[in-house]
Amino acid sequence: MEQSILRTLAYFDLADYPLTKEELFSYLWQSPAVSYGVFLDFLNDQNIIQEKFGYYFLPGREVTVEKRRERLLISELKMKLACRAAKKIRAVPFVKAIFVCNSVGTEQANAKGDIDFFIITAPGRIWLVRFFTNLILRLWGRRTYGQKTNNRICLSFYVDSENLDLSGLRAMEDDIHFIYWLQQMAPLYDPENYYAKFLAANNWTKKFLPNLKSEVLSGYASPLNDSKIGRLWKGLWGKMWGGGYGQLLENQARQIQQIKLKISLKAKANQPGNGVVIKDGVLKFHENDRRVGYYEAWMNKLKTLNI
Repeated sequence: MEQSILRTLAYFDLADYPLTKEELFSYLWQSPAVSYGVFLDFLNDQNIIQEKFGYYFLPGREVTVEKRRERLLISELKMKLACRAAKKIRAVPFVKAIFVCNSVGTEQANAKGDIDFFIITAPGRIWLVRFFTNLILRLWGRRTYGQKTNNRICLSFYVDSENLDLSGLRAMEDDIHFIYWLQQMAPLYDPENYYAKFLAANNWTKKFLPNLKSEVLSGYASPLNDSKIGRLWKGLWGKMWGGGYGQLLENQARQIQQIKLKISLKAKANQPGNGVVIKDGVLKFHENDRRVGYYEAWMNKLKTLNI
């Protein structure tokens, strides 16, 4: 139990993110099989970690408490911006769900950061969805572009509904950053409950996070739904572009976008590590993938804790 707690807090300490006791139990990395009550008894009797205002952290890291409280307000403001952006693209044909992820999804946003979306599409229409979602947000000035990132939307991860299991995209077996990332998204638009389907498809994470329950991942308080006109709109285009003509448009959208992709992205798509992935059903454009760096930093921190 002690090692599990320290491993968990050591990872979150990399982001200056202390945890409540409920979060600590839920996020325990490779936790032993114990009840919440037994965990609380251990937590109350231990003297290896510190607590302030209900947040638990590694010894000497009290400063992280105030940092988390400051980021909470920033994250709430950015979540409102994320919801507005999701409203603008939810009517794109073949969009199944829109999740906010990374720092905003985990309430760790900084004032100058962007807002990351994870988008689920219908099968065989992923390039069409990427084309129109990018176009709409560009027209509204909401898409990240060059150095313009503050409060803008980063559209760097799309999967279709047949590729929800992302276990094959790990950078290593115990890719701690990726595993927590998968479990810390917040659904903004999800009329068909793809959030639950996504969690079920990635149930392999239970090996590392056995205490985590889907109900603790509340996400956005009021996920968006389609309006009546929106449903009719998407239904109409879905029928028109659902067959051979839609496949032709999908192929054209793929060809146009692949031509415009940066050479560096294309090169990294052929390299190991799964930072950039361009394949049927999955588009992942994390050119500056930080997972290996996080893993190494976590390992180094564990060494300082003699774990």
